[in-house]
Amino acid sequence: MCSIKEIYDKLKGEYLIKEEEYIAYLVCNKEKDLFKTLVATILSQNSTDKAAIIAYQNLDKSIGVYPDILARTEIDKIKERIRVTGLANSKARYIKNVANAFLSLDKEIFNDCERAREFLLSIDGVGEKTADVVLLTCLRCRVFPIDTHIRRVMSRLGIFGEKPSYKKISEGVKLELNPEELLHFHHLLIAHGRRVCKAKKPLCERCVLKYCCEYYNRLGKS
Repeated sequence: MCSIKEIYDKLKGEYLIKEEEYIAYLVCNKEKDLFKTLVATILSQNSTDKAAIIAYQNLDKSIGVYPDILARTEIDKIKERIRVTGLANSKARYIKNVANAFLSLDKEIFNDCERAREFLLSIDGVGEKTADVVLLTCLRCRVFPIDTHIRRVMSRLGIFGEKPSYKKISEGVKLELNPEELLHFHHLLIAHGRRVCKAKKPLCERCVLKYCCEYYNRLGKS
C-alpha cells in the first residue's frame, strides 16, 4: 500500500495542473477575493468546471459578483445567468444566501481557519467540500476537500478502507502534507480521477498507482 506522500510524488510527476481546469483556483488567483471564489465553487457543484466558468463569467459581466449587488438582485435574474451549470434554482438560492451572509461580515473571522469554516458551514448551501475548497484555495488552511473523483480514487486505492467517510480521508491526508502540497494534491487527484481512474472503464493499465492499488489487485485476482 502506498503512503500519501508516495501517491503525491507519483501524481506530481504525471500531471501538469492548469488553473483554468479548476474554477476555484482560477477565480481566487485572478480576483484574490474569497466571496467570489465561494460563488464560483457553488456554481461548480454537480457540474463541470467548464460550465461553471461560463456561468461565473455570465454572472460577473451582467450583474457583478459582489455581496451587496447579489443580495438585492432578483433571484430569477441570477437563475437565468447561471442556467448552464444545471440546478440553477438551488444554486441561485445558495448564492443569495452567501451574499446576505457576507453583507455585515467581520472579515477578521478569516484570520482564523476554524472560525472561518464554522461561518461558511452555517450558510445554507455551503457544505464541507465547498467550504474546504475555498479555505484551502484562498487561505491555505490545513483542510482537504473531497469531491467525487478524490473519493473514488482513494476508495480504490484502499488506504482508508473501501468506503471511507469524508472526514476519514480528509483528516488522514492533511496530516501528511503542508498546505501548498494539499492544494496541489487536491488538483492532482481530481486530474487522475478525470483522466485515468474514471468511474466507468478506468484505464488501470495506464495508472502509475496500479502497483499499490487494491482495486487493481482485486481485478488481477479475479
